Amino acid sequence: MTNRQARDGREIGWNDVVRFRLPADWSMEVEEHEGHAVAAFRPPPPAGGVLRLVTDRVTPRPDSGGVEAVLQEMALRFVRPDDPRAGDRTVEPHRDGVIAQAVMHTEEDGRAEVHYLWLIGSDRDGRASVAMFSVALPAILDGDESCAVMLGQVDGLVRDAEIL
Repeated sequence: MTNRQARDGREIGWNDVVRFRLPADWSMEVEEHEGHAVAAFRPPPPAGGVLRLVTDRVTPRPDSGGVEAVLQEMALRFVRPDDPRAGDRTVEPHRDGVIAQAVMHTEEDGRAEVHYLWLIGSDRDGRASVAMFSVALPAILDGDESCAVMLGQVDGLVRDAEIL
């Protein structure tokens, strides 16, 4: 992870795949999930929740239809069309690639949570390069004004993010 102070926050680069601007007052750390490094960012109180980021690069198989087809398939799988826990799904063109969004209601360790999900992806050097962002909130905080402001910030930083 790189961290450079920027005019409106900090510029964050992750895994040489994505760069985005994070508000300056958010804390940053690296977590490990299933053997993979995951970037984790927490907003200052009173907002709750945590923004997590993972990235991937996929080289299309010869019979896959190319990078554009792979990006579309990844975006559609990301929004989980057959999962009744997910809703508010969208998949749209975005700059030179795709953006997908969904909201998922889950239970984690006996706690009700809401996960706001974003995927952005582009063709980079013949590979599908994607960044997957998620915000996990306790369900009780979903709709809280401070969390709504934070989710608006995250939506903006994801939409402005650059796939490298």
